[in-house]
Amino acid sequence: MIVVKTANHDEPSSANCGVYFVMNQKLAKLINGFPLENLVGTLDRDIVSVAYDSRKVEPGSLFVAMPGHHHDGSRFIADALERGAVAYVTESGVEDMMEQGVGAQNATGIHVKDARHALAWVSARFHGDPSHHMELTGVTGTNGKTTLTYLLESIYKANEEPSGVIGSINYRYADTLRPAPMTTPEALEINRMLAEMWAAGVQRCVMEVSSHSLALKRVRELKFAAAVFTNFSRDHLDYHKTLDHYKKSKKSLFLDCTVGKQVINIDDAVGREIASELDSVTLTTGLEQSVDVTAENVKIDPDGVRFILKTPYGDTEIQSTLLGRHNIYNILSAAAVGLIQNISLDTIARGVRELPRVPGRFEKVEMGQNFIVAVDYAHTDDALLNVLKAARTISSGKVIVVVGCGGDRDNTKRPVMGRIAAELADFAVITSDNPRTEDPNRIIDQILEGIPDNINPEERYMVLPERRDAIRFAIHKAQSGDLVLIAGKGHEDYQILGTEKIHFDDREEAAEALQQRFNVNG
Repeated sequence: MIVVKTANHDEPSSANCGVYFVMNQKLAKLINGFPLENLVGTLDRDIVSVAYDSRKVEPGSLFVAMPGHHHDGSRFIADALERGAVAYVTESGVEDMMEQGVGAQNATGIHVKDARHALAWVSARFHGDPSHHMELTGVTGTNGKTTLTYLLESIYKANEEPSGVIGSINYRYADTLRPAPMTTPEALEINRMLAEMWAAGVQRCVMEVSSHSLALKRVRELKFAAAVFTNFSRDHLDYHKTLDHYKKSKKSLFLDCTVGKQVINIDDAVGREIASELDSVTLTTGLEQSVDVTAENVKIDPDGVRFILKTPYGDTEIQSTLLGRHNIYNILSAAAVGLIQNISLDTIARGVRELPRVPGRFEKVEMGQNFIVAVDYAHTDDALLNVLKAARTISSGKVIVVVGCGGDRDNTKRPVMGRIAAELADFAVITSDNPRTEDPNRIIDQILEGIPDNINPEERYMVLPERRDAIRFAIHKAQSGDLVLIAGKGHEDYQILGTEKIHFDDREEAAEALQQRFNVNG
């Protein structure tokens, strides 16, 4: 094994306002300290950019060839060199690559055991290790990540601090707003955005850390000032294959990454596991265990939640328009992060109070009707369970749920979600939800497998494969005081049919159905 060590005289330059400009960097500096299997060529090269997609290579680039699910990045080294790459990183032996004619253009070949970790390493260093210069909070767990990022953003705003968010709805800071093609982007994009935030004067960023990003080591070289664990339940088994691998991926944020302080929900069994495997936990949260941050005198109603926040730093009253018991857990976690970041209890309470809603998280569609219509992202069995329990506390009448399951994804949760929908709702409409390349009817059949035999389909559920039809049926069925929950897609504004993505927004469809009902009835 080769470990390159160079003198580290060059610290990132920054002006008083925190503005940082990335300059060309030496290859030797970028890989300084990273273990290499072999090296062919010189490290005395100027690198103008880093790329893992050969189509984005420019003259002077370092190309990192990563293994993928469908293609091995090493197949594209020749293309990267033709486009001007002066160095490449690969898990393939560089001698073999040279024998195949790759590298004849006098490029430097670097052989590593783990190209994904190498990408995280060079991405962070190329952009000046921006996570070392700001307070970065990572949030992981099956559910609640998005809501937690919105809560923290609102708390930072109440504290008059500019902040950034990298999450499943979008990536945003200052006047910049970008769509989020994935919850946690690749290491190169993460570090580029963090560097841009730092340059714009952002001192705090909160990021959703997905299990995929942890398994693929996208966040391995980041420095987290704080890390939060929300909860754990079945999800993403299409990728992880086993619950154990999924759990290990979530735990790796705390066990394998650089984390300053931890906030862990120990009402959750996996949260307790994580806490037991750490030397210490900064703050624990929960409603059932003996914890540092908890809630007392809890009141849940159609207007939101109210409780007394109990902490080692004192107590305060919390009011929020967020609905349901599961959101109390999110508020506890957000408050705990605020406290360890030296934000006052009064400011935390104000930040929580001033967050009106989270897009696609029990988001109401209101057009003057005398029943509630809400759209929620619940696409796991645990999330559906929580949101239906919340619906029960809010509705003065019946609860009608529209639910489906995504195609080409974990199919083990489908019958479980069918059972939960049928048992907790008064009426369930089973439909499609991003079927992708699977047969929508086959997905629906797997959902129906979980519905107990003693539940009468004529009285308690029906199947409408077309999602638009399902939403309209549910809204036309609702009576005064009822609640219609449209679950699964939340903020998403598309449906994926086959390989085609078409525009489809549950909120828009619900509004049109309400308008149609009013017109018909009017």
